[in-house]
Amino acid sequence: MPQGKLDQDTETADFRSGLPLSLLIHQLAMKIDAQGRALIARHGDLTLPQWRIVRVLGLGAPEGSTALRKVLGFDKSQFSKTVNQLQERGLLSVTDLPTDGRQLRVSLTDAGRAVHERLAPVLEARNDHLMQALAPEERRVIRSALSKLSHAAEATELPKGNVD
Repeated sequence: MPQGKLDQDTETADFRSGLPLSLLIHQLAMKIDAQGRALIARHGDLTLPQWRIVRVLGLGAPEGSTALRKVLGFDKSQFSKTVNQLQERGLLSVTDLPTDGRQLRVSLTDAGRAVHERLAPVLEARNDHLMQALAPEERRVIRSALSKLSHAAEATELPKGNVD
């Protein structure tokens, strides 16, 4: 590799190391999403949001529409549109939730479970690949760290002294 390219790569890495955490997480999320879209496209014809609904239902997420939407982090419009698409394709069943008439029960059909069974191993292998990039100690703490960051990111009012 030419020396100029090495210098440029080092300069870029040095610059990135000083970026705010929120920007680093955003960059990582964009890369993970692109990787997920590529894998899903190679093994099926779902969009990434469609796969996420199929996946969390396949993992046993709550069937109530509001709880499911919150687990996914989708806004109401995106959730409704994506559920409708999956229902039209015969991958989801949508019925009234017996315990709360204001909500819907969203569940996988047999065809939806088949899609989940086909794609889950591919995306689990991707998850394993990502986790292998971390040292054993990093793997032990990442979920806890992400959970704490997620909780902290919910605050819209910051404690005094944390803002210049």
